Amino acid sequence: MKSVIFPSIVLIAASLAGCQNDSSTFTSADRANIEAASKVWVETYNRNDWEVLSELFTTDAVMMPPNGPIVTGREAIAAWEADNETGFRIGFEIDAIEGSGIMAYVRGRSCVFIPDGAGGYGVDVGKFLEVRRRQSDGTWLIEADSFNSDLGIGSALLDSCPLNLSDE
Repeated sequence: MKSVIFPSIVLIAASLAGCQNDSSTFTSADRANIEAASKVWVETYNRNDWEVLSELFTTDAVMMPPNGPIVTGREAIAAWEADNETGFRIGFEIDAIEGSGIMAYVRGRSCVFIPDGAGGYGVDVGKFLEVRRRQSDGTWLIEADSFNSDLGIGSALLDSCPLNLSDE
């Protein structure tokens, strides 16, 4: 009898383990969800809807803009965007999305279109790195966001974006 029960228990345990959600797995669906969330981020940024944009961050998110202090929390992120980037537009391309479990990073390049005061835009080319955390509902919110320019301080903005971006 013992010889029948033990293999049965092992088989049941192995079957149940196979049914468990492996939180260390980062799937193609996770990658697709992050790509979709990034597209929503760009659309929201380009509308300059800073309150809605801040909802794409975790409640205690940090943003690390260039040449300034760290910005912590949704309310502060919305206020920083309103104070510093109203009128701006952005296009970006994702170079990499990697993850494990509930954490992922997104790395890419961007062109920020900055109003020139005469009805046009100057372009700042840069890069970004986001850390995203999967929420219990499956969404991937930004937990940390760092971005900076390829242009030196005091450099003139470019006339156009040198990147092939579809979201400009």
